[in-house]
Amino acid sequence: QEHEKPSNELVSTIPFPCHVRNSDVFRLSALLVSDDDMSDESDERLFQELMDRKLKMGQQTQNYDREYLGAGVPRSSLRPEEMVPLLMNALKYNDNPHKDDGLVSMWEFATDTVKFIFNNNVTEFIESCHDTADQFPTSFYGAAMDGKSWDIETELNRVGGKDGWIATQVIKTISSDGRLCRWQWEMRKNRRPPCQGCWKIENIASSDRNGDFEARDRGDGWSV
Repeated sequence: QEHEKPSNELVSTIPFPCHVRNSDVFRLSALLVSDDDMSDESDERLFQELMDRKLKMGQQTQNYDREYLGAGVPRSSLRPEEMVPLLMNALKYNDNPHKDDGLVSMWEFATDTVKFIFNNNVTEFIESCHDTADQFPTSFYGAAMDGKSWDIETELNRVGGKDGWIATQVIKTISSDGRLCRWQWEMRKNRRPPCQGCWKIENIASSDRNGDFEARDRGDGWSV
């Protein structure tokens, strides 16, 4: 299986290498070569072809790992405009360069609000994300890790101007079953240590079925 580079191709609230063993080689040779052709020469040729393919895939994987090393942890050099694409790609390639690195980065970039909900337990957070993604394709983690695509819909809105410490941005996701949902990211800049000056994720809010984020028709009755 070949790895494609991170891109915008993917498609609730926050509260590949292929290895070929020797036994596999001989099992494949028995399936792909008829009894009449089971000579030492044909078996050796098949073995060499499989080894060449394994070497090629290994080289591709190494190249991919060098090109994509995950989102990492918060740092003051990151601008708020970089947050959404960085973390959406981290979730799409969740197991690169190591298993659940994407979700670990989401945890690292989360504010204390989210960590309080999960009692500061990253393992519980990761398990919850996987459970939600498996059960609900249209959930944020379902769409981010297993969906078809995502796109940024709005420019970054920095509350209070260029020096503001709160920013929001809306994205659109298409889930694995083709349903659309919008998500409003709320980011906040750390104003004190640790990681002073780092941007973190305070909340990721889902839209209603109409794609709206606020209640409408307030009066005698209202709906969301």
